[in-house]
Amino acid sequence: MEIADDLLRGVKRISAFINEDERATYHKLSTGKLPGGKEGNQWIASKSVLREHYAALTRGKAA
Repeated sequence: MEIADDLLRGVKRISAFINEDERATYHKLSTGKLPGGKEGNQWIASKSVLREHYAALTRGKAA
């Protein structure tokens, strides 16, 4: 898999991927409750890391 295939760029795409409100997604990213980072002014996140984050939550272990 290419890195580009795993990346989500922008809060809009990240929130769509996790089926969450954009404002809530931004808040979680900016407070570190959701794994992601900024490249310039744009938030980026990895699909595989987000999947693991939510898998850990459902196992009862915070990522």
